Amino acid sequence: MRPTSLEQLLASNGVPFAIVANVVTGETYRVGDPTGFGFDDLVNSLFADFDCVLATYRSVQGQLLPRMWSQGDVECVICRPTSDVLIGLFCKTERSPLEHFRWAKDLDAELSAIWASGVEPESGSDC
Repeated sequence: MRPTSLEQLLASNGVPFAIVANVVTGETYRVGDPTGFGFDDLVNSLFADFDCVLATYRSVQGQLLPRMWSQGDVECVICRPTSDVLIGLFCKTERSPLEHFRWAKDLDAELSAIWASGVEPESGSDC
């Protein structure tokens, strides 16, 4: 069964934290809890403020998605389900690089399907 919300997708895939950012409005929406990572440097470098979000957005322009960043044992998968929405999925992983890439591709496709269906995050955010 396909998840119908961001929260369901994260829960079913063991992703404890995500950030959704609208690059037009500057709105961000956080789902989950990043405290389990022990540090927030990766979160801050990609999504700390609107300038960081725009820099992250620009860095993936013209790139194959999803893109992956890591710092220590924390990984971030960057997806773009629409042209103005950027999503960072943060997790710790013990997958091989190939397994992680396939997993990230599946998540990216699921996120695109959720946004295409018009289902918004459960909080009602319009990111």
